[in-house]
Amino acid sequence: MFFSPVAERSIKVRALYASFYGLLSVGAVTMVLPFLLMLSGSMEPGTRFSDSIFFPSYLVANEPLKNRYLEAKYRNESDLFRMAWGKAGLDLGNPPPLPDPDKNELHLWRSFLSETRPAEILFAAGFCAPAQRIPHYTNRAFRVWLRERFGDIDSLNTALGTTFKSFQAIAPPNISLVGGSLNRTPLVECFLEYSRMAAPESQKFAWDAGGYYRAVFIPRLLGEDISAFNTKYGTDFKHYSQIPFSSTAPALGKDLWFAFVSKLVRPDFVELTPAGEERRKTSGLGKSEFIRVHAHPEDLEIRTIDRLFAEWCAARHGVQDARIPQAQLDAEALAAEASWWRGVFLTQNYRHVLDEILLHGHAMANTLLLVALKVLGALLVNPLAAYALSRFRLPATYIILFAFLLTLTFPAEVTMIPVFLQLREFSMLNTYWALVLPGLANGFSIFLLKGFFDSLPKELFEAAELDGAGEWRMFWMLTMNLSKPILAVTALGAFVSAYGAFFYALIVCPDPSMWTVMVYVYQLQSTAAAPVIYASLILTAIPTLLVFIFCQNIILRGIVVPSEK
Repeated sequence: MFFSPVAERSIKVRALYASFYGLLSVGAVTMVLPFLLMLSGSMEPGTRFSDSIFFPSYLVANEPLKNRYLEAKYRNESDLFRMAWGKAGLDLGNPPPLPDPDKNELHLWRSFLSETRPAEILFAAGFCAPAQRIPHYTNRAFRVWLRERFGDIDSLNTALGTTFKSFQAIAPPNISLVGGSLNRTPLVECFLEYSRMAAPESQKFAWDAGGYYRAVFIPRLLGEDISAFNTKYGTDFKHYSQIPFSSTAPALGKDLWFAFVSKLVRPDFVELTPAGEERRKTSGLGKSEFIRVHAHPEDLEIRTIDRLFAEWCAARHGVQDARIPQAQLDAEALAAEASWWRGVFLTQNYRHVLDEILLHGHAMANTLLLVALKVLGALLVNPLAAYALSRFRLPATYIILFAFLLTLTFPAEVTMIPVFLQLREFSMLNTYWALVLPGLANGFSIFLLKGFFDSLPKELFEAAELDGAGEWRMFWMLTMNLSKPILAVTALGAFVSAYGAFFYALIVCPDPSMWTVMVYVYQLQSTAAAPVIYASLILTAIPTLLVFIFCQNIILRGIVVPSEK
Protein backbone atom coordinates (compact mmCIF):
# COMPACT_ATOMS: atom_id res chain seq x y z
CA MET A 1 0.00 0.00 0.00
CA PHE A 2 1.19 3.51 -0.79
CA PHE A 3 -0.82 5.21 1.95
CA SER A 4 -1.71 4.61 5.57
CA PRO A 5 -5.16 3.24 6.48
CA VAL A 6 -6.26 6.70 7.58
CA ALA A 7 -5.10 8.37 4.34
CA GLU A 8 -6.85 5.70 2.30
CA ARG A 9 -10.19 7.02 3.54
CA SER A 10 -9.77 10.34 1.77
CA ILE A 11 -11.56 10.96 -1.53
CA LYS A 12 -8.33 11.86 -3.34
CA VAL A 13 -6.61 8.60 -2.42
CA ARG A 14 -9.67 6.56 -3.32
CA ALA A 15 -9.87 8.37 -6.66
CA LEU A 16 -6.21 7.58 -7.24
CA TYR A 17 -6.80 3.89 -6.49
CA ALA A 18 -9.84 3.91 -8.75
CA SER A 19 -7.75 5.34 -11.60
CA PHE A 20 -5.14 2.62 -11.05
CA TYR A 21 -7.77 -0.13 -11.22
CA GLY A 22 -9.37 1.55 -14.22
CA LEU A 23 -6.07 1.55 -16.11
CA LEU A 24 -5.54 -2.11 -15.24
CA SER A 25 -9.04 -2.94 -16.45
CA VAL A 26 -8.41 -1.14 -19.74
CA GLY A 27 -5.18 -3.09 -20.14
CA ALA A 28 -7.04 -6.33 -19.49
CA VAL A 29 -9.67 -5.44 -22.10
CA THR A 30 -7.01 -4.67 -24.70
CA MET A 31 -5.65 -8.17 -24.13
CA VAL A 32 -9.03 -9.92 -24.20
CA LEU A 33 -10.48 -8.23 -27.30
CA PRO A 34 -7.82 -9.53 -29.73
CA PHE A 35 -8.37 -13.02 -28.34
CA LEU A 36 -12.13 -12.74 -28.84
CA LEU A 37 -11.55 -11.50 -32.39
CA MET A 38 -9.31 -14.48 -33.11
CA LEU A 39 -11.76 -16.90 -31.46
CA SER A 40 -14.68 -15.54 -33.48
CA GLY A 41 -12.64 -15.61 -36.69
CA SER A 42 -11.63 -19.22 -36.11
CA MET A 43 -15.28 -20.27 -36.32
CA GLU A 44 -15.97 -18.66 -39.69
CA PRO A 45 -16.48 -21.20 -42.51
CA GLY A 46 -15.21 -18.93 -45.30
CA THR A 47 -13.22 -15.83 -45.97
CA ARG A 48 -15.79 -13.37 -44.64
CA PHE A 49 -15.81 -12.37 -40.97
CA SER A 50 -18.59 -11.76 -38.52
CA ASP A 51 -19.88 -8.27 -37.78
CA SER A 52 -19.45 -9.06 -34.08
CA ILE A 53 -16.03 -9.57 -32.54
CA PHE A 54 -17.42 -11.64 -29.68
CA PHE A 55 -19.02 -14.55 -31.55
CA PRO A 56 -19.94 -15.56 -35.11
CA SER A 57 -23.19 -13.88 -36.09
CA TYR A 58 -24.49 -16.99 -37.94
CA LEU A 59 -24.93 -18.73 -34.58
CA VAL A 60 -27.79 -16.44 -33.57
CA ALA A 61 -29.10 -14.94 -36.83
CA ASN A 62 -30.60 -16.65 -39.87
CA GLU A 63 -29.44 -14.16 -42.49
CA PRO A 64 -25.68 -14.66 -41.85
CA LEU A 65 -26.27 -18.42 -41.73
CA LYS A 66 -27.99 -18.27 -45.13
CA ASN A 67 -25.11 -16.28 -46.59
CA ARG A 68 -22.50 -18.73 -45.35
CA TYR A 69 -24.57 -21.72 -46.41
CA LEU A 70 -24.88 -20.49 -50.00
CA GLU A 71 -21.25 -19.40 -50.12
CA ALA A 72 -20.10 -22.84 -48.99
CA LYS A 73 -22.52 -24.81 -51.17
CA TYR A 74 -21.58 -22.99 -54.35
CA ARG A 75 -17.84 -23.06 -53.62
CA ASN A 76 -17.64 -19.28 -53.26
CA GLU A 77 -18.17 -19.01 -57.04
CA SER A 78 -20.90 -16.60 -58.07
CA ASP A 79 -21.10 -18.16 -61.55
CA LEU A 80 -22.23 -21.46 -60.04
CA PHE A 81 -24.74 -19.62 -57.89
CA ARG A 82 -26.14 -17.75 -60.90
CA MET A 83 -26.32 -20.95 -62.94
CA ALA A 84 -28.16 -22.89 -60.23
CA TRP A 85 -30.67 -20.11 -59.48
CA GLY A 86 -30.89 -19.05 -63.14
CA LYS A 87 -30.54 -15.32 -62.43
CA ALA A 88 -27.89 -12.97 -63.80
CA GLY A 89 -26.12 -10.54 -61.49
CA LEU A 90 -26.38 -12.61 -58.32
CA ASP A 91 -23.47 -12.20 -55.95
CA LEU A 92 -22.57 -14.61 -53.15
CA GLY A 93 -21.25 -11.64 -51.19
CA ASN A 94 -24.82 -10.36 -50.91
CA PRO A 95 -27.25 -13.13 -51.93
CA PRO A 96 -31.01 -12.47 -52.18
CA PRO A 97 -33.48 -13.92 -49.65
CA LEU A 98 -34.42 -17.56 -49.95
CA PRO A 99 -37.82 -18.09 -51.60
CA ASP A 100 -40.71 -19.93 -50.00
CA PRO A 101 -40.62 -23.57 -51.19
CA ASP A 102 -43.34 -24.45 -53.71
CA LYS A 103 -44.48 -28.00 -52.95
CA ASN A 104 -45.80 -28.58 -56.47
CA GLU A 105 -42.54 -27.62 -58.17
CA LEU A 106 -40.49 -29.64 -55.70
CA HIS A 107 -42.79 -32.64 -56.22
CA LEU A 108 -42.33 -32.40 -60.00
CA TRP A 109 -38.55 -32.33 -59.66
CA ARG A 110 -38.41 -35.29 -57.29
CA SER A 111 -40.83 -37.28 -59.44
CA PHE A 112 -38.62 -36.62 -62.45
CA LEU A 113 -35.53 -37.83 -60.55
CA SER A 114 -37.18 -41.00 -59.28
CA GLU A 115 -38.55 -41.90 -62.70
CA THR A 116 -35.60 -41.06 -64.97
CA ARG A 117 -32.70 -41.60 -62.52
CA PRO A 118 -30.19 -39.32 -64.31
CA ALA A 119 -26.48 -40.05 -64.07
CA GLU A 120 -24.54 -38.73 -61.10
CA ILE A 121 -22.17 -36.71 -63.28
CA LEU A 122 -25.07 -34.41 -64.15
CA PHE A 123 -25.06 -33.20 -60.53
CA ALA A 124 -22.43 -31.16 -58.74
CA ALA A 125 -21.50 -31.94 -55.16
CA GLY A 126 -21.70 -28.75 -53.14
CA PHE A 127 -19.59 -27.71 -50.19
CA CYS A 128 -16.37 -28.78 -51.93
CA ALA A 129 -13.54 -27.32 -53.98
CA PRO A 130 -10.22 -28.56 -55.35
CA ALA A 131 -8.39 -25.84 -53.38
CA GLN A 132 -7.44 -26.55 -49.77
CA ARG A 133 -7.04 -22.93 -48.58
CA ILE A 134 -10.47 -22.98 -46.94
CA PRO A 135 -11.85 -26.22 -45.43
CA HIS A 136 -14.90 -27.67 -47.15
CA TYR A 137 -17.33 -30.15 -45.68
CA THR A 138 -17.47 -32.45 -48.71
CA ASN A 139 -13.67 -32.48 -49.05
CA ARG A 140 -13.35 -33.96 -45.60
CA ALA A 141 -16.32 -36.31 -46.02
CA PHE A 142 -14.82 -37.62 -49.27
CA ARG A 143 -11.47 -38.30 -47.56
CA VAL A 144 -13.21 -40.10 -44.70
CA TRP A 145 -15.13 -42.21 -47.24
CA LEU A 146 -11.90 -43.09 -49.07
CA ARG A 147 -10.17 -44.02 -45.80
CA GLU A 148 -13.03 -46.34 -44.86
CA ARG A 149 -13.00 -47.92 -48.30
CA PHE A 150 -9.24 -48.39 -48.84
CA GLY A 151 -7.88 -48.44 -45.29
CA ASP A 152 -4.49 -46.81 -45.85
CA ILE A 153 -2.93 -44.45 -48.36
CA ASP A 154 -0.74 -47.13 -49.97
CA SER A 155 -3.77 -49.27 -50.81
CA LEU A 156 -5.54 -46.23 -52.24
CA ASN A 157 -2.55 -45.29 -54.42
CA THR A 158 -2.28 -48.85 -55.69
CA ALA A 159 -5.98 -49.06 -56.54
CA LEU A 160 -6.30 -45.62 -58.14
CA GLY A 161 -2.84 -45.30 -59.65
CA THR A 162 -2.13 -42.11 -57.68
CA THR A 163 0.86 -40.89 -55.65
CA PHE A 164 -0.78 -39.15 -52.70
CA LYS A 165 1.41 -38.91 -49.59
CA SER A 166 -1.55 -38.76 -47.22
CA PHE A 167 -5.33 -38.60 -47.26
CA GLN A 168 -5.12 -34.90 -46.42
CA ALA A 169 -3.59 -34.25 -49.83
CA ILE A 170 -6.68 -35.60 -51.61
CA ALA A 171 -9.25 -33.15 -52.93
CA PRO A 172 -12.34 -33.75 -55.06
CA PRO A 173 -11.62 -33.55 -58.82
CA ASN A 174 -12.44 -30.32 -60.59
CA ILE A 175 -15.60 -31.18 -62.56
CA SER A 176 -17.40 -28.26 -64.19
CA LEU A 177 -20.08 -27.66 -66.81
CA VAL A 178 -17.73 -26.06 -69.32
CA GLY A 179 -14.57 -27.44 -70.88
CA GLY A 180 -13.36 -30.38 -72.92
CA SER A 181 -14.14 -34.03 -72.43
CA LEU A 182 -13.80 -35.13 -68.83
CA ASN A 183 -10.83 -37.33 -68.06
CA ARG A 184 -12.53 -40.29 -66.38
CA THR A 185 -9.67 -41.20 -64.04
CA PRO A 186 -10.21 -43.71 -61.21
CA LEU A 187 -10.28 -40.80 -58.76
CA VAL A 188 -13.07 -39.12 -60.75
CA GLU A 189 -15.03 -42.38 -60.80
CA CYS A 190 -14.50 -42.73 -57.05
CA PHE A 191 -15.82 -39.23 -56.44
CA LEU A 192 -18.89 -39.88 -58.59
CA GLU A 193 -19.49 -43.09 -56.65
CA TYR A 194 -19.15 -41.20 -53.37
CA SER A 195 -21.58 -38.57 -54.63
CA ARG A 196 -24.09 -41.26 -55.59
CA MET A 197 -23.77 -43.39 -52.46
CA ALA A 198 -22.86 -41.04 -49.60
CA ALA A 199 -23.69 -37.43 -50.50
CA PRO A 200 -27.25 -36.37 -49.57
CA GLU A 201 -29.41 -34.84 -52.29
CA SER A 202 -29.65 -31.60 -50.30
CA GLN A 203 -25.90 -31.10 -50.69
CA LYS A 204 -25.93 -31.29 -54.51
CA PHE A 205 -27.20 -29.18 -57.40
CA ALA A 206 -27.74 -29.95 -61.09
CA TRP A 207 -25.50 -28.73 -63.88
CA ASP A 208 -28.18 -26.48 -65.39
CA ALA A 209 -26.96 -25.63 -68.90
CA GLY A 210 -29.95 -23.36 -69.49
CA GLY A 211 -29.27 -21.49 -66.28
CA TYR A 212 -25.63 -21.06 -67.24
CA TYR A 213 -26.64 -19.85 -70.72
CA ARG A 214 -29.07 -17.24 -69.40
CA ALA A 215 -27.33 -16.10 -66.21
CA VAL A 216 -23.62 -16.39 -67.04
CA PHE A 217 -22.83 -16.86 -70.73
CA ILE A 218 -24.99 -14.14 -72.33
CA PRO A 219 -24.42 -11.48 -69.60
CA ARG A 220 -20.69 -12.06 -69.87
CA LEU A 221 -20.81 -11.43 -73.64
CA LEU A 222 -23.32 -8.58 -73.74
CA GLY A 223 -23.08 -7.08 -70.27
CA GLU A 224 -25.28 -7.17 -67.17
CA ASP A 225 -27.81 -4.78 -68.73
CA ILE A 226 -30.24 -6.74 -70.90
CA SER A 227 -30.86 -3.73 -73.11
CA ALA A 228 -27.91 -4.75 -75.33
CA PHE A 229 -29.57 -8.13 -75.95
CA ASN A 230 -32.94 -6.51 -76.64
CA THR A 231 -31.38 -4.06 -79.08
CA LYS A 232 -29.49 -6.79 -80.93
CA TYR A 233 -32.42 -9.18 -81.31
CA GLY A 234 -35.38 -6.80 -81.20
CA THR A 235 -36.89 -8.17 -77.98
CA ASP A 236 -38.28 -6.52 -74.86
CA PHE A 237 -37.19 -8.93 -72.09
CA LYS A 238 -36.95 -7.35 -68.65
CA HIS A 239 -34.30 -9.73 -67.34
CA TYR A 240 -32.14 -12.55 -68.64
CA SER A 241 -34.10 -15.28 -66.89
CA GLN A 242 -36.87 -14.79 -69.47
CA ILE A 243 -34.64 -15.80 -72.39
CA PRO A 244 -35.64 -19.30 -73.61
CA PHE A 245 -33.18 -22.16 -73.90
CA SER A 246 -34.41 -24.90 -76.20
CA SER A 247 -33.02 -28.26 -77.25
CA THR A 248 -32.63 -27.12 -80.86
CA ALA A 249 -31.36 -23.85 -82.27
CA PRO A 250 -33.96 -21.15 -81.52
CA ALA A 251 -34.97 -18.46 -83.96
CA LEU A 252 -33.90 -15.96 -81.34
CA GLY A 253 -30.15 -15.72 -80.67
CA LYS A 254 -29.20 -18.64 -82.89
CA ASP A 255 -25.56 -17.51 -83.04
CA LEU A 256 -25.28 -17.35 -79.22
CA TRP A 257 -26.97 -20.73 -78.77
CA PHE A 258 -24.70 -22.43 -81.30
CA ALA A 259 -21.54 -20.92 -79.79
CA PHE A 260 -22.64 -22.08 -76.34
CA VAL A 261 -23.67 -25.67 -77.06
CA SER A 262 -20.95 -26.50 -79.60
CA LYS A 263 -17.90 -24.85 -78.07
CA LEU A 264 -18.47 -24.31 -74.36
CA VAL A 265 -20.55 -27.04 -72.71
CA ARG A 266 -18.61 -30.13 -71.67
CA PRO A 267 -19.71 -33.04 -73.92
CA ASP A 268 -20.15 -35.34 -70.92
CA PHE A 269 -23.26 -33.37 -69.95
CA VAL A 270 -25.08 -33.20 -73.27
CA GLU A 271 -26.26 -35.15 -76.29
CA LEU A 272 -25.23 -33.21 -79.37
CA THR A 273 -26.27 -34.95 -82.59
CA PRO A 274 -27.21 -33.94 -86.15
CA ALA A 275 -30.96 -33.69 -86.57
CA GLY A 276 -32.46 -36.55 -88.56
CA GLU A 277 -29.88 -39.12 -87.44
CA GLU A 278 -30.88 -41.88 -85.05
CA ARG A 279 -29.75 -40.97 -81.56
CA ARG A 280 -27.09 -43.19 -80.12
CA LYS A 281 -28.31 -45.83 -77.75
CA THR A 282 -26.85 -45.10 -74.34
CA SER A 283 -27.51 -46.08 -70.79
CA GLY A 284 -28.56 -42.54 -70.02
CA LEU A 285 -27.47 -38.94 -70.36
CA GLY A 286 -24.07 -38.40 -68.84
CA LYS A 287 -23.16 -42.10 -68.74
CA SER A 288 -21.28 -42.03 -72.02
CA GLU A 289 -19.31 -39.45 -73.90
CA PHE A 290 -20.60 -37.77 -77.04
CA ILE A 291 -18.45 -36.40 -79.84
CA ARG A 292 -18.91 -32.74 -80.67
CA VAL A 293 -20.49 -32.30 -84.10
CA HIS A 294 -19.62 -29.16 -86.03
CA ALA A 295 -22.55 -28.44 -88.36
CA HIS A 296 -25.10 -25.75 -89.01
CA PRO A 297 -27.11 -24.62 -85.98
CA GLU A 298 -30.39 -25.86 -87.44
CA ASP A 299 -28.92 -29.36 -87.74
CA LEU A 300 -28.00 -29.75 -84.05
CA GLU A 301 -29.93 -30.83 -80.99
CA ILE A 302 -28.86 -30.57 -77.34
CA ARG A 303 -30.32 -32.52 -74.46
CA THR A 304 -29.12 -31.54 -70.98
CA ILE A 305 -30.74 -32.43 -67.68
CA ASP A 306 -32.64 -29.14 -67.52
CA ARG A 307 -34.03 -29.75 -71.01
CA LEU A 308 -34.99 -33.32 -70.12
CA PHE A 309 -36.80 -32.00 -67.05
CA ALA A 310 -38.65 -29.36 -69.08
CA GLU A 311 -39.69 -31.90 -71.72
CA TRP A 312 -40.77 -34.40 -69.05
CA CYS A 313 -42.92 -31.79 -67.29
CA ALA A 314 -44.50 -30.75 -70.60
CA ALA A 315 -45.25 -34.35 -71.64
CA ARG A 316 -46.46 -35.67 -68.28
CA HIS A 317 -48.06 -32.67 -66.63
CA GLY A 318 -48.54 -30.04 -69.33
CA VAL A 319 -46.19 -27.63 -67.61
CA GLN A 320 -44.35 -25.53 -70.19
CA ASP A 321 -40.78 -24.23 -69.82
CA ALA A 322 -40.26 -25.79 -66.38
CA ARG A 323 -37.06 -24.77 -64.59
CA ILE A 324 -35.08 -26.71 -62.00
CA PRO A 325 -36.29 -25.28 -58.65
CA GLN A 326 -32.81 -25.04 -57.12
CA ALA A 327 -33.51 -21.90 -55.07
CA GLN A 328 -36.48 -23.60 -53.44
CA LEU A 329 -34.44 -26.75 -52.84
CA ASP A 330 -31.83 -24.64 -51.05
CA ALA A 331 -34.49 -22.95 -48.93
CA GLU A 332 -36.02 -26.29 -47.96
CA ALA A 333 -32.64 -27.87 -47.15
CA LEU A 334 -31.45 -24.97 -44.99
CA ALA A 335 -34.72 -24.80 -43.08
CA ALA A 336 -34.47 -28.50 -42.24
CA GLU A 337 -30.74 -28.55 -41.44
CA ALA A 338 -30.04 -25.10 -39.97
CA SER A 339 -28.85 -26.36 -36.56
CA TRP A 340 -26.69 -29.05 -38.14
CA TRP A 341 -24.96 -26.58 -40.47
CA ARG A 342 -24.31 -24.22 -37.58
CA GLY A 343 -22.44 -27.04 -35.87
CA VAL A 344 -20.52 -27.86 -39.06
CA PHE A 345 -19.45 -24.26 -39.62
CA LEU A 346 -18.56 -23.87 -35.94
CA THR A 347 -16.12 -26.81 -35.89
CA GLN A 348 -15.04 -26.99 -39.53
CA ASN A 349 -11.74 -25.13 -39.18
CA TYR A 350 -10.81 -26.99 -36.00
CA ARG A 351 -11.50 -30.35 -37.64
CA HIS A 352 -9.29 -29.35 -40.54
CA VAL A 353 -6.40 -28.39 -38.25
CA LEU A 354 -6.76 -31.57 -36.19
CA ASP A 355 -6.73 -33.65 -39.36
CA GLU A 356 -3.52 -31.92 -40.44
CA ILE A 357 -1.90 -32.59 -37.07
CA LEU A 358 -3.19 -36.08 -36.27
CA LEU A 359 -3.21 -37.66 -39.72
CA HIS A 360 -0.01 -36.26 -41.18
CA GLY A 361 3.09 -38.39 -40.61
CA HIS A 362 3.99 -38.93 -36.95
CA ALA A 363 3.50 -35.37 -35.71
CA MET A 364 1.86 -36.23 -32.38
CA ALA A 365 4.27 -39.05 -31.54
CA ASN A 366 7.27 -36.90 -32.47
CA THR A 367 6.01 -34.00 -30.38
CA LEU A 368 5.21 -36.10 -27.31
CA LEU A 369 8.59 -37.83 -27.42
CA LEU A 370 10.46 -34.57 -27.98
CA VAL A 371 8.68 -32.81 -25.11
CA ALA A 372 9.25 -35.77 -22.77
CA LEU A 373 12.97 -35.98 -23.60
CA LYS A 374 13.48 -32.21 -23.32
CA VAL A 375 11.70 -31.97 -19.97
CA LEU A 376 13.48 -35.00 -18.52
CA GLY A 377 16.82 -33.74 -19.81
CA ALA A 378 16.23 -30.26 -18.40
CA LEU A 379 15.31 -31.74 -15.00
CA LEU A 380 18.49 -33.81 -14.95
CA VAL A 381 21.27 -31.87 -16.68
CA ASN A 382 20.48 -28.36 -15.42
CA PRO A 383 20.00 -29.31 -11.73
CA LEU A 384 23.23 -31.39 -11.77
CA ALA A 385 25.23 -28.47 -13.17
CA ALA A 386 23.63 -26.00 -10.74
CA TYR A 387 24.19 -28.36 -7.80
CA ALA A 388 27.88 -28.69 -8.64
CA LEU A 389 28.30 -24.91 -8.82
CA SER A 390 26.37 -24.42 -5.58
CA ARG A 391 27.95 -27.17 -3.45
CA PHE A 392 31.53 -26.93 -4.67
CA ARG A 393 32.91 -23.42 -4.59
CA LEU A 394 34.95 -23.51 -7.75
CA PRO A 395 37.41 -20.66 -8.29
CA ALA A 396 35.82 -19.85 -11.63
CA THR A 397 32.20 -20.12 -10.48
CA TYR A 398 31.29 -16.54 -11.34
CA ILE A 399 33.10 -16.69 -14.66
CA ILE A 400 31.11 -19.82 -15.52
CA LEU A 401 27.85 -18.15 -14.50
CA PHE A 402 28.79 -15.10 -16.56
CA ALA A 403 29.39 -17.36 -19.55
CA PHE A 404 25.97 -18.94 -19.02
CA LEU A 405 24.29 -15.55 -18.92
CA LEU A 406 26.28 -14.45 -21.96
CA THR A 407 24.44 -17.06 -24.03
CA LEU A 408 21.21 -15.15 -23.40
CA THR A 409 22.50 -12.16 -25.34
CA PHE A 410 22.47 -14.07 -28.64
CA PRO A 411 19.17 -14.98 -30.28
CA ALA A 412 18.61 -18.66 -30.97
CA GLU A 413 18.54 -17.95 -34.73
CA VAL A 414 22.22 -16.93 -34.60
CA THR A 415 23.31 -20.40 -33.52
CA MET A 416 21.07 -22.37 -35.90
CA ILE A 417 23.54 -22.53 -38.76
CA PRO A 418 26.56 -23.59 -36.61
CA VAL A 419 24.39 -26.15 -34.84
CA PHE A 420 23.11 -27.45 -38.17
CA LEU A 421 26.67 -27.84 -39.49
CA GLN A 422 27.76 -29.66 -36.35
CA LEU A 423 24.82 -32.02 -36.44
CA ARG A 424 25.49 -32.74 -40.10
CA GLU A 425 29.13 -33.59 -39.30
CA PHE A 426 27.96 -36.10 -36.70
CA SER A 427 25.25 -37.50 -39.03
CA MET A 428 22.51 -36.57 -36.58
CA LEU A 429 20.14 -34.74 -38.92
CA ASN A 430 16.60 -36.14 -39.05
CA THR A 431 17.03 -37.83 -35.66
CA TYR A 432 15.74 -37.16 -32.18
CA TRP A 433 19.31 -36.41 -31.11
CA ALA A 434 19.22 -33.34 -33.35
CA LEU A 435 16.06 -32.12 -31.64
CA VAL A 436 17.10 -32.81 -28.05
CA LEU A 437 20.88 -32.52 -27.60
CA PRO A 438 21.60 -28.88 -28.64
CA GLY A 439 19.14 -27.41 -26.14
CA LEU A 440 19.59 -29.93 -23.33
CA ALA A 441 21.49 -27.51 -21.08
CA ASN A 442 20.15 -23.99 -20.60
CA GLY A 443 22.31 -21.21 -19.17
CA PHE A 444 19.46 -19.27 -17.61
CA SER A 445 17.98 -22.39 -15.96
CA ILE A 446 21.37 -23.28 -14.45
CA PHE A 447 21.77 -19.72 -13.15
CA LEU A 448 18.25 -19.76 -11.66
CA LEU A 449 18.68 -23.18 -10.08
CA LYS A 450 22.09 -22.30 -8.68
CA GLY A 451 20.61 -19.27 -6.92
CA PHE A 452 17.82 -21.37 -5.46
CA PHE A 453 20.21 -24.11 -4.29
CA ASP A 454 22.38 -21.48 -2.56
CA SER A 455 19.34 -20.42 -0.52
CA LEU A 456 18.76 -23.90 0.92
CA PRO A 457 19.83 -24.30 4.59
CA LYS A 458 23.42 -25.58 4.80
CA GLU A 459 22.60 -27.30 8.10
CA LEU A 460 20.52 -29.89 6.23
CA PHE A 461 23.50 -30.93 4.12
CA GLU A 462 25.82 -30.99 7.16
CA ALA A 463 23.37 -33.23 9.02
CA ALA A 464 23.07 -35.50 6.00
CA GLU A 465 26.86 -35.80 5.78
CA LEU A 466 27.02 -36.77 9.45
CA ASP A 467 24.45 -39.49 8.75
CA GLY A 468 26.72 -40.84 6.00
CA ALA A 469 24.78 -39.61 2.96
CA GLY A 470 26.78 -39.16 -0.21
CA GLU A 471 26.48 -36.35 -2.72
CA TRP A 472 24.19 -38.35 -4.99
CA ARG A 473 21.77 -39.08 -2.16
CA MET A 474 21.84 -35.48 -0.94
CA PHE A 475 21.16 -34.31 -4.49
CA TRP A 476 18.10 -36.55 -4.93
CA MET A 477 16.72 -36.69 -1.39
CA LEU A 478 17.35 -33.15 -0.22
CA THR A 479 18.01 -30.77 -3.07
CA MET A 480 15.50 -32.10 -5.58
CA ASN A 481 12.74 -32.57 -2.98
CA LEU A 482 13.14 -29.05 -1.63
CA SER A 483 13.33 -27.50 -5.10
CA LYS A 484 10.06 -28.68 -6.62
CA PRO A 485 8.73 -25.15 -7.26
CA ILE A 486 11.81 -23.99 -9.15
CA LEU A 487 12.03 -27.32 -10.95
CA ALA A 488 8.45 -26.78 -12.11
CA VAL A 489 9.50 -23.44 -13.60
CA THR A 490 12.43 -25.17 -15.34
CA ALA A 491 10.19 -27.93 -16.65
CA LEU A 492 7.67 -25.39 -17.96
CA GLY A 493 10.45 -23.52 -19.76
CA ALA A 494 11.70 -26.75 -21.33
CA PHE A 495 8.16 -27.70 -22.34
CA VAL A 496 7.46 -24.34 -23.99
CA SER A 497 10.83 -24.42 -25.77
CA ALA A 498 10.35 -27.94 -27.12
CA TYR A 499 6.67 -27.61 -27.96
CA GLY A 500 6.90 -24.22 -29.64
CA ALA A 501 10.12 -24.68 -31.64
CA PHE A 502 9.08 -25.03 -35.28
CA PHE A 503 11.80 -23.23 -37.25
CA TYR A 504 14.67 -25.08 -35.60
CA ALA A 505 12.83 -28.40 -35.85
CA LEU A 506 12.23 -27.79 -39.56
CA ILE A 507 15.90 -27.02 -40.22
CA VAL A 508 17.47 -29.98 -38.42
CA CYS A 509 14.71 -32.41 -39.44
CA PRO A 510 13.66 -31.64 -43.03
CA ASP A 511 12.25 -35.15 -43.39
CA PRO A 512 8.40 -34.85 -43.01
CA SER A 513 8.34 -38.10 -41.02
CA MET A 514 10.26 -36.28 -38.26
CA TRP A 515 8.17 -33.11 -38.23
CA THR A 516 6.50 -32.05 -35.00
CA VAL A 517 3.05 -30.54 -34.54
CA MET A 518 4.35 -26.99 -34.78
CA VAL A 519 6.11 -27.66 -38.07
CA TYR A 520 2.86 -28.94 -39.59
CA VAL A 521 0.99 -25.93 -38.21
CA TYR A 522 3.64 -23.63 -39.67
CA GLN A 523 3.33 -25.31 -43.05
CA LEU A 524 -0.47 -25.07 -42.82
CA GLN A 525 -0.35 -21.35 -42.08
CA SER A 526 1.65 -20.70 -45.25
CA THR A 527 -1.27 -21.86 -47.43
CA ALA A 528 -4.43 -21.60 -45.31
CA ALA A 529 -6.87 -18.72 -44.96
CA ALA A 530 -7.03 -16.54 -41.86
CA PRO A 531 -9.87 -18.51 -40.11
CA VAL A 532 -7.83 -21.71 -40.32
CA ILE A 533 -4.74 -19.93 -38.99
CA TYR A 534 -6.76 -18.61 -36.03
CA ALA A 535 -8.06 -22.10 -35.30
CA SER A 536 -4.53 -23.56 -35.43
CA LEU A 537 -3.23 -20.92 -33.00
CA ILE A 538 -6.02 -21.60 -30.52
CA LEU A 539 -5.61 -25.38 -30.68
CA THR A 540 -1.84 -25.31 -30.31
CA ALA A 541 -2.11 -22.94 -27.33
CA ILE A 542 -4.34 -25.33 -25.38
CA PRO A 543 -1.57 -27.73 -24.15
CA THR A 544 0.51 -24.86 -22.76
CA LEU A 545 -2.57 -23.38 -21.12
CA LEU A 546 -3.50 -26.70 -19.51
CA VAL A 547 0.03 -27.19 -18.20
CA PHE A 548 -0.01 -23.77 -16.59
CA ILE A 549 -3.53 -24.20 -15.13
CA PHE A 550 -2.73 -27.53 -13.46
CA CYS A 551 0.75 -26.51 -12.32
CA GLN A 552 0.20 -22.84 -11.49
CA ASN A 553 0.45 -23.27 -7.72
CA ILE A 554 3.82 -25.00 -7.98
CA ILE A 555 5.05 -22.54 -10.62
CA LEU A 556 4.04 -19.48 -8.59
CA ARG A 557 5.78 -20.92 -5.53
CA GLY A 558 8.89 -21.25 -7.65
CA ILE A 559 8.68 -17.57 -8.52
CA VAL A 560 7.81 -16.29 -5.04
CA VAL A 561 9.86 -18.57 -2.77
CA PRO A 562 13.33 -17.47 -4.00
CA SER A 563 12.49 -13.82 -3.35
CA GLU A 564 11.27 -14.70 0.15
CA LYS A 565 14.46 -16.65 0.85
